[in-house]
Amino acid sequence: MKSESIGSQAVLWSGSKSSRARQGGFTLLEALVALGVILMFAAALGPFLFQARRIISNADERLAAQNLLRSFVANPMPRPSWENPVREGETDQLRWRIVAEPMIIGSPPQADPPKWTAFRVTMSVSWGLGQSVTAETVQLGRPK
Repeated sequence: MKSESIGSQAVLWSGSKSSRARQGGFTLLEALVALGVILMFAAALGPFLFQARRIISNADERLAAQNLLRSFVANPMPRPSWENPVREGETDQLRWRIVAEPMIIGSPPQADPPKWTAFRVTMSVSWGLGQSVTAETVQLGRPK
């Protein structure tokens, strides 16, 4: 069986191409437009990236403050007393404060004063500008 082609013959390209077709890369105008588009995206996303960085930094400080606060709760300071109700200090750029207030419980007067009193202990750890975490607990302490 014989087959025959109908239609026009394909044009064969010779080895010679125009100088424009052989040139690769981008024109200066195309490169400047691409650079302009990239700079617009960077300008739009820049503030969000700086805010994300600040949030991550704040999270690290908050985590350190919470760990310090947990250590105070797990390993309390010496028992509170009337003479020294407030303790303050600084550890690794974290300012801490512990306040022990006696809890007044309405009970009938007794002949002997109680040997122990319940104290409400408030512990707070602060860092940066107005950032703080707080915990409260109850401990026993000696009355006056």
